[in-house]
Parts: sequence; structure tokens; C-alpha cells
Amino acid sequence: MYTCDICNYKTTNIGNLNKHNSTKKHLDAVIKIQNKKTRQNSCKHCNKLFNSKSSKWRHEQHCDKITKNMLNQQIPNYEDLDKSSLIKMLLTNQQNQINQQKELIDKLVTSNTAISETSNKSVDVASKSMSILKYATIHMPDAPPLDEINEEEAIGILNYKGNDKKLNNEQQAQENELYVGTTLAHYNNKNLVNLLGDMIVAYFRKPGENVRKSSCIWAVDVARLSFIIMQTINKNGDKQWRDDKTGKLFQAMVIQPMLKALHNILKAFIKYKDKWQKNNKNICIDEMNKVMEMRQSCIELMKDIRYGRLEKPLLRSVAPSFQFNDFMKNCEK
Repeated sequence: MYTCDICNYKTTNIGNLNKHNSTKKHLDAVIKIQNKKTRQNSCKHCNKLFNSKSSKWRHEQHCDKITKNMLNQQIPNYEDLDKSSLIKMLLTNQQNQINQQKELIDKLVTSNTAISETSNKSVDVASKSMSILKYATIHMPDAPPLDEINEEEAIGILNYKGNDKKLNNEQQAQENELYVGTTLAHYNNKNLVNLLGDMIVAYFRKPGENVRKSSCIWAVDVARLSFIIMQTINKNGDKQWRDDKTGKLFQAMVIQPMLKALHNILKAFIKYKDKWQKNNKNICIDEMNKVMEMRQSCIELMKDIRYGRLEKPLLRSVAPSFQFNDFMKNCEK
């Protein structure tokens, strides 16, 4: 006899038994038994399967402690709650966790979008810079190179005439005092950057000149202080348009020498006033106070120059006047 203990089926023909084993009734019965064994050999806390009841029991002792600790963290005194309340609180906690994960995902998406936009803007700026550099190379090859300005050129930018040899000593002293007094007045009124910025622009953008041929500097991106500059590249005098990201070259070649010259003017003025004060011991208190105030303002301005506090503000002040887009708009008109 051939038998199926699961279904209590008996037959004398092996072929009939094989047919029975493939029937839906037999297969359903086998699945039920397997599910029953799985339930019997799985942890009631985490549904992990085990080959023996003893190993399952040992695991459940440890798993029960972990489960209780997790529940206590989520719901203090959960053992005092009835099953219905416990389930509701667990579902609430689970929903809160899901909401937190959604918020985190939204933040990540927003962050990735911002990074992508920043990257795209950087690419746009780089492309824009390259296109203007290419345009300048093709259409403005005759522009003069920008070399680091010397002291005489810096004095010219500053419009300083206190050392003009055409003037006598008394006239030079008057010119010097007037210049320093005006400069300090702008400094004390927080307007010195605008004054110096206008001087730089006037030096490089003279009225009536063809800026296409005369300009050695252009602002590519005013917000990022990005420029292009015509520079000498070798001893033979060959020149080439180059990128000046963040305006470092412009600062080093124009702004810093100019401020250094202003520093020397102020230093010489203090030295002159100290000598003048020694030779004029009978000056009144008001005149003495005026000299001391000017001396103190000179020292503060010289300190700002030494620590480079005026360089970036000056760069921001002059950048709009060198903007290449404005020049192109005027060309189109």
C-alpha cells in the first residue's frame, strides 16, 4: 500500500500517489503544516526561525528584554496600559518616525537642489567668464597691459600735489594739509572708499577714450568680483588677457600700491606736524587739539591700510564701473 499521512490517503498504485501529491488539496495541507512549524519555531518577538525549541527559548529570553527596553524608551510604563492603548501609542510613534523620515528626505532633496543650482550658477559664471575672455582676446588685442603701478602712478591716481616741485615749501605745506584734511574728513564720515574708488575709475576710464582699445581691465561678474586683465606674459613684451578670480591681481597691482602711497603721505604728514609742533611752542590750545585730532585720525587710517581693511570694499566699489555687460549694451545701442 502507498499512503499519504498528511491527507490520510491510501492506494496500491504508485502512479495514483504521485497524482495525489500534485493535487491542490495535498499542497494546501503541506503549506498549513509548514506554517504551523514556522510559528512553533519562530521567536514571538521578532519572528526569527530556529531549528529547535531550546534554541528558540534561549533567544526569546534575550529578545524579550530588548523588546521591553525599546518599548520603555518609546512608551514609559507601557506595561500599565491595556493592549488597545498600547497599540495606538505604538502606531502613533511609528507615524511620527515616518513623518520625521519624510522631513529628513525633504531636507535632503532641498539641499541637493540648492547644491545643484549653485553648481549650475558656477558653471554659468565660468562659461560667461570664458566667453568674455575669448571675446576680449579676439576683439581687444590692442589693449595696454596692466602692470603693477609704481609710486608716481599711485600719487597720480590719488591726485596728490603736496610734493609738486613747481610749488615752494610753503605752498607744498598748504597743499599737503588741505589734502590730508580732506582725506581724513571723508574717512571720519565713512566715505573714503567711495572717494578712492572714484579716483581709480577716473584713472582707468578717461572721458572720450575708446575703452575697447584703452581698457586693460573688465569686470566679468560684479557679485563675485571676477575680472579679466590684460597682462604682460614674458620679457619680450607679449601680452595676454587673463582671468582674475576674486580680483586678487587687481588688488595687488592697483589697490595695494595706491593705499601704500596714501599710507606714506599720512606718515610724512605726521612727521611734518611733529617737527612743526616742536618749532612752534607758543601755539594755542585749539590749534594743538586740532593737530592732535588729525594725528590720531591719520594713525587710525594708517592702521586700516596696514591690515588691508579697505581693499575688499574698494574692489566692490569700483567693480560696477568696469562691468563688461554695460560696455556691450552701449555697443549694441
